[in-house]
Amino acid sequence: MREEDCIRRLRFTKEAMTEICQLLRPQLQPQSRARTVLPLVVKVTVPLNFYGSGSFQASAGDMCKISQFAVHCCTREVRDALYEMRNRLITFPFDRDKQNERARGFVHIAGFPMVQGAIDCTHIALHAPYINSAAFVNRKDFLSLNMQLVCDHMHRIMEVDARYSGSSHNAFVIRQSNVPAIFHSAWNPRTRAEQTYSESHAATRKVVEHIIGLFKQCFRCLRHSGGFLQYSTEQVGRFVMECYMLHNRAIMRN
Repeated sequence: MREEDCIRRLRFTKEAMTEICQLLRPQLQPQSRARTVLPLVVKVTVPLNFYGSGSFQASAGDMCKISQFAVHCCTREVRDALYEMRNRLITFPFDRDKQNERARGFVHIAGFPMVQGAIDCTHIALHAPYINSAAFVNRKDFLSLNMQLVCDHMHRIMEVDARYSGSSHNAFVIRQSNVPAIFHSAWNPRTRAEQTYSESHAATRKVVEHIIGLFKQCFRCLRHSGGFLQYSTEQVGRFVMECYMLHNRAIMRN
């Protein structure tokens, strides 16, 4: 593939794709030398084309000329291999140097001090589950998972919580998560200082809203406008986790 085609279809440069293949080689390297065995690069390319284009499995196989069943197998293998690495690729380090680095990065956005992360939730459309499907209908009247994420000033995703149905309110998700909801106020800003505080807070928090928009633009399989993922809720959660990990790899590669 040409470099520009690789970026357009897979969302990564050819060099970055090589690094991802090396990362997954221990889990995905074929053990057989039979001619019918798919090479590692094909196994990795197929699901990344699916994630980036939003096309489902029948069209994702066109690029590598393999069957729909083979596409399904590749997608499952890569998804499971990356999911095993989630604690390596999505981390929230709390050593003093990292805390200071994040605080300096966030204060440069809008002057808001001592910030360690920006938090928000986003809905990922899915196929109706067999059990209790009504619980997955969100406020926009489609079925989804309500997924919480925390990012840093560099757009790296540091924590993901993919356990909750679309009807779960954001406040409920935060209360149940590992991120304590310790900042809450019932008062509206009255003084100029309070107004400045609120403006700085809102401007700083936009980084996570920007990430969600960028994320769904890059990985179009997660956009509601393109349909929904026809997998179980657990598998959809793994798909999204995998895309978050790939997002972090992309940020590392600029």
